[in-house]
Amino acid sequence: MGMDPLTIIVTALIAGAAAGGQDAASALVRDAYVALRRRVVGDGHDESVLTAIEANESAAGADRAAVEAAVVRAEVVEDAEVRTLAQRVLDVAPTKQVYNDLRHAQGVHAGDSGTMNVTFHNHTTE
Repeated sequence: MGMDPLTIIVTALIAGAAAGGQDAASALVRDAYVALRRRVVGDGHDESVLTAIEANESAAGADRAAVEAAVVRAEVVEDAEVRTLAQRVLDVAPTKQVYNDLRHAQGVHAGDSGTMNVTFHNHTTE
């Protein structure tokens, strides 16, 4: 099951702002984020939306509730183009990778969206 539209948009705004602050952020990430930001902020007539988005750019994800409220106030949650732009940001933004040493692990599934079937046998004798 995927995320709801509000969560996708807010997550993309936070991820794009976080990636945009990195020198290594690709032009692709910046371009995708700028397009999403422009669509959410619109002509800037709602100062509170602009303020929340700018605050998110200063400290990405620090006030998720303010970003959510700004997206709702901007009335873009059901906008198909905004959802497409948000998904594009999520697709191109770098993700944190975690490396786990699983050499001696048993019954472990690592990764996203997978299925694992495990059968345990008790080989004790009485």
